[in-house]
Amino acid sequence: MSSAAKTVHEVLPNVVPLWEIFSTLIPANPGKTVEPCVWDGEKILAELRRLASDVKLGGDVERRVLVPVNPGLKRLGLYTATHTIYVGFQIVLPGEVAGAHRHTPWASRFMIKGEAWTTVDGAEVSFKDGDFITTPRWAIHDHVNRSSEPAVWMDALDTPIPKFLQASFFEDYGEEVQPVMQGDLYPRFAATGITPSFSLDWAKAKTPALKFAWDDTYSTLKDLASISDGNPYDGVNVTLRDPRTGKEVSETLGADMTLLKGGMKTKPHRHTMSVVYYVVQGKGSITVEGKALAWKKSDVISLTPWAYHELVNEGPGEAILFSINDRPLLTSVGVYREEPEKK
Repeated sequence: MSSAAKTVHEVLPNVVPLWEIFSTLIPANPGKTVEPCVWDGEKILAELRRLASDVKLGGDVERRVLVPVNPGLKRLGLYTATHTIYVGFQIVLPGEVAGAHRHTPWASRFMIKGEAWTTVDGAEVSFKDGDFITTPRWAIHDHVNRSSEPAVWMDALDTPIPKFLQASFFEDYGEEVQPVMQGDLYPRFAATGITPSFSLDWAKAKTPALKFAWDDTYSTLKDLASISDGNPYDGVNVTLRDPRTGKEVSETLGADMTLLKGGMKTKPHRHTMSVVYYVVQGKGSITVEGKALAWKKSDVISLTPWAYHELVNEGPGEAILFSINDRPLLTSVGVYREEPEKK
């Protein structure tokens, strides 16, 4: 420490010279706080099913969920898959209700097995195997399983983002479920000009849940795979977008679905976004900065930002991976960047 800097510390205890902290404020690269990691999804799902009969919903248990935690973040006291993405495996048994609440984090669900019904601001939507649905910020939502089998899905939220911004809020609805709005009222109002003069705040549904049916997504992937190998860095990849606006599914997180043909190996590249993959089917590996990590059906994979990586389908048949990323957030603030590996 220079004598001038020492003087600053003595005279102004809560002020520091910029030259002492410059590399901390503006690092030369993103660093590796988020570690590449693969969680064994089959083991998580087996444990979740085992716990289901003992851990009852209600009281302190808002949701029955097991949360994959990135080891690099866990050392910092953070309990998410990446620095921007939280995921969790949730189970709702037949006849159960996961009670109504709302929160500032944007949320989404990818159904792994079963069928459930989610009500978002009064509008109900069902989802089953392979379907992906969203829950807008601060929207009241509850989940119910009216089927005869357990419903298991993967939640994906941007929980770390509003928390870091100190703008995270949570609120119970006060009742286990909310009233379900009959019919799609708001589009009818817009089309006819006939609008109520009283409040329907309990049933806003102005930003309804988006639903991407598995049948539609998979058939699109198959059609594309029949004519192309897709992107050399990502395989046959599609981005899920809001059909009304063409934008990604949220302002912070995006969702993709990837098909890798049998034996396919992508070219190495890197990008500033972090990604969490869920393996829908197939087996293979992801090589991150030269280290190969094996994956199989039901596994969850975290990908470090700005790390060279490549995906390999090690089976003869197709492999399909669903993924959540923070591309929309990075793009909106002008820091999204990607590049191929330099030879």
